Amino acid sequence: MKKALLAGLLFLYPLAVYFGLQFSEPALVAALFIVVLLARYWLIKDSKAHFTHMKIITVTGMCLLAFATLANSELALKFYPVVINSCFLAVFAYSLYNPPSFVEVIASKFETLDEQGKRYTRTVTKVWCVFFVINGLIATATVFHPDPKVWLTYNGFISYLLMGLLMAIELIIRKWQKAKNKSNEMADQ
Repeated sequence: MKKALLAGLLFLYPLAVYFGLQFSEPALVAALFIVVLLARYWLIKDSKAHFTHMKIITVTGMCLLAFATLANSELALKFYPVVINSCFLAVFAYSLYNPPSFVEVIASKFETLDEQGKRYTRTVTKVWCVFFVINGLIATATVFHPDPKVWLTYNGFISYLLMGLLMAIELIIRKWQKAKNKSNEMADQ
């Protein structure tokens, strides 16, 4: 329950920043999220879901938030989604050059992958890399938009919607691909 609550708080980061900046200093909002990240880290540090990559992303996020706190910087707060997106891009892209791919690591926790499955997860990792590049560019543009509602709308709604859509499409394709592979195997017998 605590893990879900903390994950929800991180999910609501753009909304909390948008409204938090209307009622307090950026330093206070940033400090609050440092506490949330620390609490999340300590709650999941021993769980199977806590990959080394996630530690890197968490530490990077905390460093940016520490800077936002010390500098009392609204701009640094708004760059948080860009930095986290860039971290995910780096982790996913690095895994393509130092296999297994990140998606393969996640998928192998739920199922045994054959060579075809490993190739598929590698392709999905590449698709996520493209997504992170595009998402990062748009998120960066919203940081500099004069209307803060644009930043909030993209980073607090549209980007999550696009991520969910990509996950759903990938799930549909994966199930279709598995069914196709299974029917091909049966036809070969």
